[in-house]
Amino acid sequence: MPALDLVYNPVSGSFSDDHLEALRDALIEAGFRVTPMPTTAAGARLSGQADLVCVHGGDGTLRDTVQALGERAGSMPICVAPSGTINLVARELGYPRSPQRFAEAVRAAWDRGPESWVQSPLYRLGDMPIVSCVSIGPDSHAVARVDSRLKQRIGRYAYVVALAQQMREWPRDTMTIRGELADGERFEYEAEAAIVSHAALYAGPFQVSPGARLGADSVELITVKRATRLGTIALSLGVLLRLPLARMGIADIRTCRRIEFDRCVTPVQVDGDHMPECAFAIAPSGLTLSYVV
Repeated sequence: MPALDLVYNPVSGSFSDDHLEALRDALIEAGFRVTPMPTTAAGARLSGQADLVCVHGGDGTLRDTVQALGERAGSMPICVAPSGTINLVARELGYPRSPQRFAEAVRAAWDRGPESWVQSPLYRLGDMPIVSCVSIGPDSHAVARVDSRLKQRIGRYAYVVALAQQMREWPRDTMTIRGELADGERFEYEAEAAIVSHAALYAGPFQVSPGARLGADSVELITVKRATRLGTIALSLGVLLRLPLARMGIADIRTCRRIEFDRCVTPVQVDGDHMPECAFAIAPSGLTLSYVV
């Protein structure tokens, strides 16, 4: 019987004790030996005995779990039971929200074996894993404003409230960004806002770059040269309406292997969470995550 660590975030946006219990029971019924592992303020905890780690939470909880795994993240299979605020990774991989359907799907994928699983090269911002996205600019300033209690009550709409508050004090700070494209060519230019996307989706069911996907051994760099209020609104509308951002001149998009910033840039949004740490470079970690799906 495969052993499974069920990592869950008891303070995530949509956490429910009843849903957790139903998920645990469904996984047991599917033939897994389940050890519940709640996260704490210090991050995720693991038993060290699992054959498979199941993350029940949002992208932030998944990132904390990958961080806790360390170098074992390259050899430990992972699955994601949707919960939390955004769930970009779970959305892209198509994991069901129903505990019964989720457990059945994971068991079927487990029995099929690693050849069928999704392999996702892991990128890092410094030492911080990136499972879906990073942003620096007005977007990350708004995320830094998000009230955690409000986020727990109204979920993703807390980001809308924070962005509306940000409109009064609009930050604009030019960065010099350089790095290496996927084809090896070097680049350098200036921008006031940047999004780095490794997952296909961003901010929910939206796609900023058609080249972004979990299975790609690259990240998509989306930049706005002048991040004015109107420019940011245009970018948001373009994403909502699925417009070709680069062709319309709303943003520049590059497929990259490495991204460097000329200085410490803060605040930074990573996987939907505010990160106070400095950001200097985004690069491959050398590890590949295996999603059991």
